Amino acid sequence: MCSHAIELKISIDCNFNQHGFSKPTISPFEIEYFSLKEGDIVIGFQDEQEWEGIVKYDSFLPEEMEWYLDLDLQKEYLVSDERAEGRDEGARSAFPIGEIIGESAVVTAMLADGMDINLVKKYTRLSKTRLENILMNLKK
Repeated sequence: MCSHAIELKISIDCNFNQHGFSKPTISPFEIEYFSLKEGDIVIGFQDEQEWEGIVKYDSFLPEEMEWYLDLDLQKEYLVSDERAEGRDEGARSAFPIGEIIGESAVVTAMLADGMDINLVKKYTRLSKTRLENILMNLKK
C-alpha cells in the first residue's frame, strides 16, 4: 500500500455510477455514517479488489448519486481469499439486521403520524408486539 495509512474502507459497486466505472456512487447514508467530506481519501472495495480513491461531490447529479469515489485505478490492491470470504459472510449477516432497522424507522414514522397499527402490520413484516412496543415508546 502507499506510505500514508488510509483508515477507512467502504464497499462500492462500480456498476452504479454516473461518470463511469472508476467513479462509483457513494450512498448518502455512507457519507453521513462515516462523516465523509469531499477530498477525503478512502479505499473502495468490490469483490476481491480494492482501490484508493478521493471522495467527490457533484450537485448537478441526481440526489442519490451526488457523492462518488474517484478511484485511482493505478492504486489497486488484491484482497486475500480469507478477507473476501469474511466480507461475504459479514454482508450476508448484515442484510437482515439492516432491513429490520430500516423497516422499524419507517414504521415508527408511520405510527407517529397516526396510522392505524393494524394497517401498518398489514404492510410490514414486524410483529404486532413489536409495533405495540414502538407505539408505546412514541407515547412516552
